[in-house]
Amino acid sequence: MTLEDVKTAYDTQDVPMDKLTAVIDQAVAKTTPKRKHLNWWQTTLIGVGAVAAAFTLVLNTSYSFASAAERMPVVRDAVKVLLFREYKHVDKTSYADIKVPLLTNLGSTELADKLNASYASEGRALYDAFMNKTAETPKSLTQTYQEKVNNDQLLVLERRQEMSMADTATKLSYTTIDKQRGLVLTLPMLFKSNDYQTILRDYVNKQIAASDKYDTPVEAISKTQTFYINSRGQLVLVFQRGDIAAMYVGPVEMTIPTNLIDSQLVSHEYVK
Repeated sequence: MTLEDVKTAYDTQDVPMDKLTAVIDQAVAKTTPKRKHLNWWQTTLIGVGAVAAAFTLVLNTSYSFASAAERMPVVRDAVKVLLFREYKHVDKTSYADIKVPLLTNLGSTELADKLNASYASEGRALYDAFMNKTAETPKSLTQTYQEKVNNDQLLVLERRQEMSMADTATKLSYTTIDKQRGLVLTLPMLFKSNDYQTILRDYVNKQIAASDKYDTPVEAISKTQTFYINSRGQLVLVFQRGDIAAMYVGPVEMTIPTNLIDSQLVSHEYVK
């Protein structure tokens, strides 16, 4: 299978837009975390709807894509990540600051529109859920973002959500974009077959067994496993807080040696 075959398969598949993780991973929602359930906000993302509904939601906020574009600085041909919207709330018992990113000059207008609509919908859903003030609502909620990688080929956008109730929970999300081909990379797209799942699982569990910092082996590496490709062209698996280690450890990143998965890769276009 060549990279062009991968792109053809990507272009012809249906892209579910019912929640942001589906846009990024092109698959079903992630498996439920074993240790920490944050259902107050996870359930709000399920009803976000399709792309058209997402745009309707965005256009009915006080900011619109049109007005954001008018305020946008000249960015020439470089892909930029700008602040589209910031939701803030402060009172005597709670605090929220949710920053929503906006991708510009991505090349593929269709992909940029899908991702921007999804980011906007997610941000509004998080804010609305926070303001609902249920018993499970955290005392504080922040969302920030950063360009983890932005080179000639790849843009990796990291979104970090920090939620505080009795303790603080962190959720990391990544969008890994091939800027040249205008597609979002998923884990299965990088490999020839599903054999990579076993190889990655065994490697992760070996690292867990060898370290005092980790305490919970993984049963499987799913197709929707959180990941990104770093600036050195290495595959990095990301485990959420509490997945494989005690909660105080926080999120865990594991960089996979390329020689371990070399024979399984479709090519070295992304993972070097």
